Amino acid sequence: MKKLLALCTAALFACACAGTMKSAVKDGAIAPSFNDTLLDNNYLWVRGFGAANPNHTSDSQRRIMSREAAIAHAYQRATEVLYGANLESNVQVVDAVSVGSTIDSSAEGVIRQMELISTEYMEDGGCAVIMRLDRARLKAAGLDPEGKK
Repeated sequence: MKKLLALCTAALFACACAGTMKSAVKDGAIAPSFNDTLLDNNYLWVRGFGAANPNHTSDSQRRIMSREAAIAHAYQRATEVLYGANLESNVQVVDAVSVGSTIDSSAEGVIRQMELISTEYMEDGGCAVIMRLDRARLKAAGLDPEGKK
C-alpha cells in the first residue's frame, strides 16, 4: 500500500511539473540549449541570467548581486513578451567589413505578482532564475500573450 501511494504521489508530481521550464545550468555552467520563455495553459514562464561581478570580493555579495541581476533579466523578458521590445540597431562598415555593431533594446510595462520559482548558481558565481506569471491574472488585466509561444 505504501509503495502504491508513493508511486501515485510521484506520478502526480511528474504531471504537475510537466509544463515547467527545465534547468539551464549543467555541470556548473550554462547549458548548451534551453528555453528563455514558455507559455503553457496556466503560466508564462521566463528565465533570467545574472553574471557575478569579479570586483566583489565576497562570495555572498557576488551571489546576491548576480541573483538580483537574474531577477531583473527575467522581468525584462516578461515585459518583452507582454508589451514588445523597442530595438535600435547600428552597424559600422569600413571597406566592406563590419567593424562595429550595436543593438540596444528596451521594453516598458508594469509586471505584478511574478513568482520566483527557482534559483541556481553557477560555478563562477553567476545565477539563473525561473519565474512565472499566472495566465488567469494576465487575462484579467488584458495582457494574455496568446499566440506568442
